[in-house]
Amino acid sequence: MIRKWGMLFLALMLLLTGCSGEAALVKDAVIASLNNPNYDYEGSFQLTGEPDKLLTLVGAEKDENLSTVLNALKAGVVLQGSQQSLEQARLLLELKDAKLLRDKGLLPANQRDDVELELLINDGEVYVKTPQDSKYLQLKNDMSALAGKGNLSPEALKALQKKMNELTFSFLQKYLTTFAYKLEQAKNLGNVTVNLPNGGSVETTHIAVTLDAKELAQLALYILRDAPANPAVKDYAVDMLILFRTIAQESDPNGTKATPDQIRAQAEATVNLGLQSLKKWLETEGKAYTPEKLVDMMKAEGIQSLTWTIDWYIDANKLPVRKTSKFSVTLADKHDPAAQPFTVGFAADQVMWNYGKATSFPLPGADQTVSLQELQADPAKLKSFGENGFLRPLIEFALHQQKMSQPMGITP
Repeated sequence: MIRKWGMLFLALMLLLTGCSGEAALVKDAVIASLNNPNYDYEGSFQLTGEPDKLLTLVGAEKDENLSTVLNALKAGVVLQGSQQSLEQARLLLELKDAKLLRDKGLLPANQRDDVELELLINDGEVYVKTPQDSKYLQLKNDMSALAGKGNLSPEALKALQKKMNELTFSFLQKYLTTFAYKLEQAKNLGNVTVNLPNGGSVETTHIAVTLDAKELAQLALYILRDAPANPAVKDYAVDMLILFRTIAQESDPNGTKATPDQIRAQAEATVNLGLQSLKKWLETEGKAYTPEKLVDMMKAEGIQSLTWTIDWYIDANKLPVRKTSKFSVTLADKHDPAAQPFTVGFAADQVMWNYGKATSFPLPGADQTVSLQELQADPAKLKSFGENGFLRPLIEFALHQQKMSQPMGITP
């Protein structure tokens, strides 16, 4: 599920590239990657700037432990893994500098130098493990929240979730194909050889896209103004509303039953009314919201400047081989004119290869996993998680929270 919605985010990132000129190649690459969710990947992520000051700005109490974690994220995280499909993936995360956490007592002093976390995703189920653990912690896909206290089976709920995902990706493919926003800050920087972690190399076209606050404001307004007249938007909204109303109806055996035709008619009427209201607003009050006004509104809230640079390296098959992203925003305390502005952001780099031939990995069997529910029923199973591993204290905290909630009548 994590990687699945990571793919969704990748598609939404396309909306930050437009499709004019050189950026059209980026659109083709993202659509191609959505259609080929099978590859190996490796990359890194790190915070930049002064994230500590962001905590102060939002009024958070000073917390040395949180500051230490932020500094560790500034040092960076290395990630690598394999995407088998939209439903199955493996991800390894490793801190570049675990010493920061160890020196503050947030990790055991006798732990190995690196701090590694393995995540496996399979059809909505997530499994987590560190090298210090003998079994995986299973985070079960509890779909019951969709139906509240209804009587839908887990299998039926999972099928509904699958349908929801299918509708979303179908919509993205249709929407992105006709997306026509014109972006000028896209440059073709020529051919670049990308060296792959497996020792190979690929010839790519390097497309660089730069966005600022005004460009993002123009993009937001374009998407908003496009929605009322875009058939893909209407169809997606109707289909999702039908799905949610079907879930609600099937989960309430005592409720009034509507036929599929009635549910569709109600959904279409609701969506039509919403889109008509949006169109009317855009033609009246919405006219006042120009890109310049939105930028002024950002500045009034303390966002002084914003820059996002995205570099795409695309091969001859129009598949993304490498993507880097650098984001920074300069903030000021709107309540304290004397306060000095500061900058926060992030930098990310990811390389993808082996499209259609991703490295396979085994999934854990029932005897290799322990869920939080099982740990709550049998605390002795906690021994499956190493005392010197950083996953153990997180599990103990979660179990403590569950125990504390029970007297209040809250079930975990």
